[in-house]
Amino acid sequence: DNTLWHFCDVLYERLRKINKAIPGPAKWVEWDFGEEYCSKEEFIRAINEIHLDQDNKKHVPYSESRDFLRTLKEHNFYIVVASHRTPESIEQTHRWLIKHDLMFDEIYLSHDKTVLFEEGCHIVVDDAPYILEKAAEKGLITSGLMFPWNKHNGNNGYRLFNNLTKVSRYILNHSL
Repeated sequence: DNTLWHFCDVLYERLRKINKAIPGPAKWVEWDFGEEYCSKEEFIRAINEIHLDQDNKKHVPYSESRDFLRTLKEHNFYIVVASHRTPESIEQTHRWLIKHDLMFDEIYLSHDKTVLFEEGCHIVVDDAPYILEKAAEKGLITSGLMFPWNKHNGNNGYRLFNNLTKVSRYILNHSL
């Protein structure tokens, strides 16, 4: 979410059904942005509903997602698509990746992606500042796409870019 496809706009649409007053993604500068507009349960339910509907034809990857993953594969990277999701959405996630010809070796769904930062992990691409900071603390190459909620954290051991093409260049320049 927000690495291979633009999840935040879909989440915004869903949250507006709960409360029309919720601000748009440009104002989402903190992870708890929705607390005054909906309950935590409503927020989590909205996210889970989107994930269970991942293979909806409206949910398309970023235009450079396919080339981004293909470039990593061509450089012999083992690609784990990790997402903060419930295991119930594995089939939809898998179908979506296949449908859009997005290369991967493994899918990992969990509320704790940091367990992947052990031996064998060299690079982390994510949009969450706390995930990127944890990866940088481990000495991993860390990068992601820039959003309102992370753009002020980009000097915390990781680099943020406006598109996946720049992310892949950064990864290749720092890993080879």
